[in-house]
Amino acid sequence: MRQFKQLATFIRQKLGFGAVVMLVSAGAMAQGLPSGTFATVNGQPLSDALLDVNVRANVARGQADTPQLRQALQNEIIGREVLAQEAQKLKLEQTAQAQAQWQQMEQNFLANLLLNHYSTNNPVTEDQIKAEYEKFLQEVKGEKQYKLSLIVVPTQERARQIIADLQKSKDAAKLFADIAAAESTDPSKDQNGALDWLLPQQMVPAVGNVVVNLGKGQVTAAPLQTRLGWNVVRVDDVRDFTPPAMKEIESQLRQAAAQQQLSNYIQSLQEKAKIVR
Repeated sequence: MRQFKQLATFIRQKLGFGAVVMLVSAGAMAQGLPSGTFATVNGQPLSDALLDVNVRANVARGQADTPQLRQALQNEIIGREVLAQEAQKLKLEQTAQAQAQWQQMEQNFLANLLLNHYSTNNPVTEDQIKAEYEKFLQEVKGEKQYKLSLIVVPTQERARQIIADLQKSKDAAKLFADIAAAESTDPSKDQNGALDWLLPQQMVPAVGNVVVNLGKGQVTAAPLQTRLGWNVVRVDDVRDFTPPAMKEIESQLRQAAAQQQLSNYIQSLQEKAKIVR
């Protein structure tokens, strides 16, 4: 066993040494590469621009632009190119299914390219942001905010039992908090089920449509089902909604204006296109 471990260590050392030699050799050969490329595979050049695209994508995901990252990405791109060339040798890209998949990828790429180009060259204006804010004010005019407490359990039967126990309890508020802390599967269990102030449109419809018909202190008469489970909801308080100042939500307004502008642009292109079905 000792001899085997020594042999394994020897092999790792040799492989490590070989890798260094290979990198040095690649660096020496790089002088003969076409301009603007970092490698060739069977004569096919791989451009520095392709490497930069991959680097930027990884940096956007939080990685640091380091020589180690660039080396790893070079190896990855070279590996993909080897596979791509073999696929072309076998003419795999010429099947009807492959052509359809390629067309979809090309469509998505070109569509995103166009929309990014449009957004870059048509930045949202202050007037558009103000218009979005005015629309927001109209949408929330007269709205109420609700302070809720929530219990989410896996079964309808248990939710019904909780509602029944709350209706019979002399201290329903304490019982609600105790059950929420002990059984609820919602993160609000850490606050005994208490949620922040919410507008009805910030709630899932199954909850929001019911809550607006409840008064302060009331609990839903029946469990409400959502994708998270069966919900027991209590309205702790209700107040008139005071809209935030425009500056406080400017980033959201800007994003909404940009989305609306893109939607209008897409619609205008579709209206101009000659479409035959």
